[in-house]
Amino acid sequence: MSFTQVLLCMRKSIEEEHPYTSELQEPLKRPDDVIEAIERSKQTGDHSEIHNILKDRNINLRTAIEEEIDGVNKKRTIARKLLEDAVNGNKIVKRELDIHVKATDDKEDSINYALEIDFEGILSEESPKQTMVLYDLLDLRVEKRSEHNEAFTNLIKHPVIASFIALKWKKTKWYFYTTSLIFMSFLLFYSAFIIYIFNRPEVYCSKLEKLLSEKNSKGILFPEDNSGTKQEINECERHQARISKKFLADFDDNFIVCEVLFLIFFIFLSAMEIYQAIKLKRQYFKELENYIEWVVLISALITMMFKEIILQSNWEAAVIRGIAAVGICAAWLELIFIIGRYPFRGGDFSIMFYNIIKKLVRYVIAMFLMIIGFAFAFMVVNYGHNQDSFENPIKSTMMTLTMALGEFNFEDMYNTFKEDSTSRGFAMVLLVLLILFGTITMVNLFIAVIISDISQLREDVYTQNLINMAQCSILVEELLPSCILNKMRVEDKMVVCMHSLCPKGCSGTKLSPHLKPVVDQLNEIAKLNSEEQDRTKSHKGKGSSIQTQAAILISGRTF
Repeated sequence: MSFTQVLLCMRKSIEEEHPYTSELQEPLKRPDDVIEAIERSKQTGDHSEIHNILKDRNINLRTAIEEEIDGVNKKRTIARKLLEDAVNGNKIVKRELDIHVKATDDKEDSINYALEIDFEGILSEESPKQTMVLYDLLDLRVEKRSEHNEAFTNLIKHPVIASFIALKWKKTKWYFYTTSLIFMSFLLFYSAFIIYIFNRPEVYCSKLEKLLSEKNSKGILFPEDNSGTKQEINECERHQARISKKFLADFDDNFIVCEVLFLIFFIFLSAMEIYQAIKLKRQYFKELENYIEWVVLISALITMMFKEIILQSNWEAAVIRGIAAVGICAAWLELIFIIGRYPFRGGDFSIMFYNIIKKLVRYVIAMFLMIIGFAFAFMVVNYGHNQDSFENPIKSTMMTLTMALGEFNFEDMYNTFKEDSTSRGFAMVLLVLLILFGTITMVNLFIAVIISDISQLREDVYTQNLINMAQCSILVEELLPSCILNKMRVEDKMVVCMHSLCPKGCSGTKLSPHLKPVVDQLNEIAKLNSEEQDRTKSHKGKGSSIQTQAAILISGRTF
């Protein structure tokens, strides 16, 4: 088997294997009625039969179902079955979630009024793992990202799901705080390691050189022995040869403690990233942040491995230094994203920053194409003149990019052409076009894209917060044994206080102001459920009155 085939097999196993395999071992018995109802709904467009079967058989969204597809038995949850096979399956799932929201009193101004959320529709009392439906929603959102992203996003923001995520986060947030602390410690020692290597220390090859460099010395003293100690001579030779000591090689130096801790935190972070990739599968590889973390880890590893030659003047050392520079920059950038993962605690700015970066990538491509065009134009028109900024394509591209952002260096460009007024004229025309298309149009378009829809940006932040908390909860459930997970279970029911001003004695839980979308949706769902119950009672009342009248008529005729 070739290396490519091995990679394909590994990728296939990562994508197809469900992390809740043990939870799917006891599928629903006699699932034919559910499967047939879903197939019939494709033609009839009526979902009521599906809802009736789920209600009559007491089947919730987490229930496992097994069916044969293309000769292979496939196990999945009812939620996943509905979302993958039913037409507008998101409406079925939403309705099943809506059913589990009800008011505890019919008078909104009563102290007993609250909304009860029953998580029974997505949980199982027999299993310590509670995030199975949540995983399916996140996984399908990634799998069908470009086609049906909004449908899955709306289900994740459904008040039943969002409330469950918020409650589960309270039980599992310690895992995120731990990983954040480990990364910050890693970054601290990584930065110290970089400072130690590249901090240009003062190295003296003799006592005389050291004395001459001391500014505060009174007069100049010439020592009898100015050759320096053996250690100073060795340090001088290594400094002149630009050779650093090997990683974890100098046990006489106190800095060995920093190197050991740097390595330990590197191993911890690498292990956690591999663990997340295995458990989150497709979700892991769709997040830009995870790729940035791997850039940091790989650059840190290369910096440690090639510490001895990183200061040398050959091209290999220059490549290593470039990788180290990118890595330490990416590490501090990643810290911004880490702060953004603190849900509803000042991290909204970081999440906005992260989402804007993903959004601007598409527009940067257009700007990059424009910059390349102007770069070649300036390189051609400046040929034969003393203008080093445009002497090759790469240098010309970088110079054009800085000009597009406002640094024109007009006087230097104008005076470069001297007597060549024709070339100067073409250069000025190109500069005016760059100002119009680049500085005025393209750069301001970026700003317009960022601020054009603040409400949508806030909505994206809210969604990303829920996803971050959900992924953390999933990882914790996969990491811990059942005995601990049983103690971290979310209660099956939650009573939410809906009063705008609430006195003492209210039994409901007040949600955080950041979860205001949940409160608004709960109110809407409760009203719809109440109206539907009233209609049902009305139909039943009409049916019973008709039966009573018919009975009277029949009895009258009998007598």
